[in-house]
Amino acid sequence: MDFLKTAIINKITEYAKISLFFHEVPDFDALGACYALKRYVRDLFPEKEVAIIGLDVLDESFSKGFFSFDKQHVPNDFLTDSLGIILDTANEQRVWTGRHKYCKELIRIDHHPQVESIGQIEWIDQTYPATCEMIGELLYFWDPKYILAPTATFLYAGIVTDTNRFLYLNTKPSTFQLASKLLTTNFDRQRINDAIYLKSLREAKFDSYVMGKVKFMAELKFAYAVLSKNSFEKYEIELRMSMVHILNNIRGLEIWMTVYYDDTIKAWRGSLRSRNFPINQIAEKYGGGGHKLAAGFTLKDIKQAKKMRLDVINYLKQMLGHNQ
Repeated sequence: MDFLKTAIINKITEYAKISLFFHEVPDFDALGACYALKRYVRDLFPEKEVAIIGLDVLDESFSKGFFSFDKQHVPNDFLTDSLGIILDTANEQRVWTGRHKYCKELIRIDHHPQVESIGQIEWIDQTYPATCEMIGELLYFWDPKYILAPTATFLYAGIVTDTNRFLYLNTKPSTFQLASKLLTTNFDRQRINDAIYLKSLREAKFDSYVMGKVKFMAELKFAYAVLSKNSFEKYEIELRMSMVHILNNIRGLEIWMTVYYDDTIKAWRGSLRSRNFPINQIAEKYGGGGHKLAAGFTLKDIKQAKKMRLDVINYLKQMLGHNQ
């Protein structure tokens, strides 16, 4: 592992320009990894130019009032002279803007299962619950004294969200150890909690709407919801997301699924979650992928939602039959 970290550090040191990339529909882990790495590199090497690519064409709602988006467009001639680093992105199709192809060399750091190779150097390890933990480990290996409060803030935010406040079982002892180190920088935890968890009354009502759309198949331990095409507009919800988390803690469910229309890309998207049975292979059939128990997908049309639902049902019949 240390040889990969050393190779990444050497490449970053070598380049005067660094381009950072995240996945489409970015979460706190993807953006947190980018912002943390940018801040750290700039603190360590003030002369280097570091740019997060695609913020100029990313909806402001993804900032959650936490990330400050630089809306200045980064030209291609910057990219062609730069080292590109792709963070928290499972496959090339999901790289936001797709402009990583212009970079001179590519590094990828990710905690999703590896389905393809994108960069010349790749540190892919699905045993980590968050890419931000990987970045934190890299930076402490590099030079801990440059991990200041702003960098720690971004890393901690990504770890907290991707571990669901350290509740997911893939949270490791090393995750708590890294979080403990980050806390010594005395960053504002309340700011992180407010950005992630506070919601408006309108958003709370939207949660109730989503629950009203859920169909439960108790005998198969399956639940799913297809949100109406204009549902986000009706409730004036700016951030388009699957809302699958609404079903995370319902007793008796093995797999749950939500589908929604993302008008920012003019396509139906969705998420699958599972308590015990791997489901990423199902998502991969529908233009997606992810972790074994948490995956996303993009459909060609809404008719595919029914086909995918049948795939999940048949899979559950098989898995439950084997476990009875």
